[in-house]
Amino acid sequence: MPPVEFDSRYEQLKQELPAELAELARAHKAFVRVREIKSPDQLLYLVFLYSLADLSLREEAGVCVGAGIDLTDEAIRQRLRACPDWLQALLGKMLPRVDLPARQEGWRIVICDGSQISGPGAKGTDYRWHLAYDPVAQQIDQLHLTDAHTVESLTLFRLGLGDLVMGDRGFGKAKQLVETRKTGAHLAVRISPQHLKLWTRQSEAFDLVAALRAERDQTRLSFALEICQEKSGERIPVWVHAHHLDERQINQARRRVKRKASRNSSTMREQTLFLSEWVLVLTTIPPEELSADVILELYLVRWQIELVIKRYKSLLDGADVRAKKGSPLAKVYLLGKLIFAVMVERRALRRLGNEWTRMTDSRKATWWRVWKLIAVEMKEAVLNTAGWSAWEWKAVSVDPNLAEL
Repeated sequence: MPPVEFDSRYEQLKQELPAELAELARAHKAFVRVREIKSPDQLLYLVFLYSLADLSLREEAGVCVGAGIDLTDEAIRQRLRACPDWLQALLGKMLPRVDLPARQEGWRIVICDGSQISGPGAKGTDYRWHLAYDPVAQQIDQLHLTDAHTVESLTLFRLGLGDLVMGDRGFGKAKQLVETRKTGAHLAVRISPQHLKLWTRQSEAFDLVAALRAERDQTRLSFALEICQEKSGERIPVWVHAHHLDERQINQARRRVKRKASRNSSTMREQTLFLSEWVLVLTTIPPEELSADVILELYLVRWQIELVIKRYKSLLDGADVRAKKGSPLAKVYLLGKLIFAVMVERRALRRLGNEWTRMTDSRKATWWRVWKLIAVEMKEAVLNTAGWSAWEWKAVSVDPNLAEL
């Protein structure tokens, strides 16, 4: 298991996995000794059947029996329970290693974001994904799966000199901005004045809302300010660039904040409605190095990570948790999906290659079809339905759990 005469497409798929696969399995005690499962490769196949092919444990048991491996669904459950740490390590090996010394050729843009995951019947968040995306290479270079108690933070990511980090308002908190700047990375983060205190360069409190009201007829405004980490008292110089939306965009933004207030059954504040008219981006890069216009244009690239997350969730069913919150099987399923997503992304990049740049420039390209077709291709390679004709179907039809009674 997989069977001796397995589809060569699966053998090709295995070649895309890290060479340390077996070593990591033993180091993290996912594979301890040879029994029905003869190798870490076979154990990973069980993971793929569960997460990539979306089979239930009972369906997996049927595949095992058909392949000549006498495993019950409970036996599969016990083996999968040992896999989360191994899969997390394996995922880390699959992501590109980033060199952190200063880069002479320019900035490396890193877009950070998080996404909530809720299991069946959940009333809130069960898990979170934390992603760092390189929009130039068009690939994820850092991925973390955490529980619901770990909030979005730039400190979760490995950043350094030469990085220009972009994020939404969830990352606009003084502590993490100061800590990230210590790594040498620069920032371009959208902010909300309600959640981030701003100070003048003379260390006096600065009322950004009042400043915007005073210049409401201006399209672009910039302010040289500071932010301060309250506990340590550390301060860093920042610039806040404000862009006033046009009438159509303002109406759209107002509708969004009103819908959000309605969903949360909260009272709409006048200040919130006013701030919806503005895009406020905080950066640590001086205007003489990157102007306000350039920073605001660069920030528009941030939407790309939203599309990546949407592809993970909708095309690959990456957030459809099938196991109980907090259980090892839930982590196995989600980590398996993330490994699957990285493999699909790599195949897409490899097959399109430089052609993707030309297609993107023409504005006629979309990842959706490519991802979907590659995902189907990989699922078929794992399931190997063509090899089922050689199975002993009588053995498959008997439930091993009942046969023991």
